[in-house]
Amino acid sequence: MTYKPSPKPNYFKPTHIKYKLMETYLWGDAEAGNVKDWIYVSNESLHQIIFGMEPGANFKHSNQYRTIFGADELLYVLSGVLIISNPETGEVQKINKGESVFFRKDTWHHAFNFSNEYLQVLEFFSPPPITGTSGAYGKKQKLLTHSIYNRNKENTYDASFINQKSFKTIKENDYIWSIDGPNQETLIGTLIRTEFLDVRIITLGAFKKSHIFEYDKNTSYLSLDDNLKVNIIKEKNCYNLEKKDGLYLPSLTQFTIENLNNYEARIIICVGL
Repeated sequence: MTYKPSPKPNYFKPTHIKYKLMETYLWGDAEAGNVKDWIYVSNESLHQIIFGMEPGANFKHSNQYRTIFGADELLYVLSGVLIISNPETGEVQKINKGESVFFRKDTWHHAFNFSNEYLQVLEFFSPPPITGTSGAYGKKQKLLTHSIYNRNKENTYDASFINQKSFKTIKENDYIWSIDGPNQETLIGTLIRTEFLDVRIITLGAFKKSHIFEYDKNTSYLSLDDNLKVNIIKEKNCYNLEKKDGLYLPSLTQFTIENLNNYEARIIICVGL
């Protein structure tokens, strides 16, 4: 399969992106493997997708599909077990459901589904591909012709050994927590914040409502639970989000989030460039 750019959905007003109605995009070839993408938004400020692979499947790279990009990436595992490797160095990390991995530009990466269930991974990528940081960038990099998947030459008992080099795994205990709102009603955990990528998880208790949010940049969302109600203040409009539904909000949109469940619920947010 010859490389072709992925679709670039864009929006100019608050938009509820329903997972069950989304079309998917298949990329890859016989050498790199094939991956299914659900592309929520891809414009100059944000790129949010889910990618999926069957049990035992993987993606690597080929001449047409070089998995080395010019962006920061945050991968959050929704289902399955993600094994991510740097085939240039042999580094391998295991990322379980509910955990994340972060890496920066110029990192070769392969991914494997080491589980008996379908792997789905939420991906935030910035600067976004529309700026030339994905496939076009990869094609300009020297092709890696030999892949390795272990670091046996390193002494794991040496005090100077660093377990994570290319990849930073992120678990809930690694979040930077804050309590937002005039009455401290909204719990927010920051997963990563760099000059390019800002990803957070908003947590609401049973039947709780957030304070009024307003960001000066475009934002995109993925609901991690069912029954989240997003109220757009000025438009007097609301969206009822189910699990894996997305939401796109232009900058300066005022809104609240309400948890309609009798249990804690979460939504993950990326603040755009």
